Amino acid sequence: MNQIRLTIAIFFMVIGCLLAHSQAVRVVSAEYTFYGDGNHSPADCRREALQGARLAAIAKEFGTTITQSVVSDEVVNARGENTFFRSLSETEVKGEWLEDIGEPVFTPAFDGDGNLIMTCFVKGRAREISNKAPDFQVSILRNGTDLRYADTRFNSGDDMRLYFKAPVDGYMAVYLTGEDNMAYTMLPYTASPDGYVKIKHGREYVFFDAKKGDALHGEVDEMQLVTDEQLERDRFYILFSPQPFIKANDSFSGDNLPRSLPFAEFSSWLAKTRKNDPSLGVKTIDITISSEK
Repeated sequence: MNQIRLTIAIFFMVIGCLLAHSQAVRVVSAEYTFYGDGNHSPADCRREALQGARLAAIAKEFGTTITQSVVSDEVVNARGENTFFRSLSETEVKGEWLEDIGEPVFTPAFDGDGNLIMTCFVKGRAREISNKAPDFQVSILRNGTDLRYADTRFNSGDDMRLYFKAPVDGYMAVYLTGEDNMAYTMLPYTASPDGYVKIKHGREYVFFDAKKGDALHGEVDEMQLVTDEQLERDRFYILFSPQPFIKANDSFSGDNLPRSLPFAEFSSWLAKTRKNDPSLGVKTIDITISSEK
């Protein structure tokens, strides 16, 4: 009799855990309109409209928070030193996007000046942000190895490095996506058989620089960002978790190129990995590469 009761209790505990997990991930949708100007290409407008629609869907389901800080500016003039205060407000959504359901629907239009207006409707899965994912510091560096070289605007041929620091021991990976609909594995390095890079808490890392490399991470890939386009836009995905995770199923695509996989497969892998690991933190950094000096 006791065994039957124990079995029933375990059964309901399992069901409860499954229900709790299913409630954490919600199906959301929203529409957003982005108003372009002469500086925005059609690709820019589509990207901004899609991002806006995703954020609107998350905000509608989970809400937003407004953080406010006061910054002091000291200005010295002929009448002496004066200090001015300004208030900065920032609105953040209280959730994160996991994956699209179906294809986003884009509806273009034009205003009276011929500027592109892009409306996007998107449906997908999202979840409320938990406090399980540790925060971490990351910056993209241009032609330098410390934080004063942090930048997101590159010229073709510039050296690229990445600064990283985490508050706990863990595992990280870095992917780069571009307009060719491919995702490139930047970290771990090309020669590494691992699916992640091991990180020690409190230590400052600079990746893609042979002099700053860690022997535990293998042979360093030094990176130059190049483009044949007038202006190329790429996005870095930086992943970090206290738990190890399985890498994306990438493969070599050619000489002098990192391992890669189609962006659709990368998105599917990332969504599945984030669902399975609530402690996985993901940050994105958008960069531009110009072919004009």
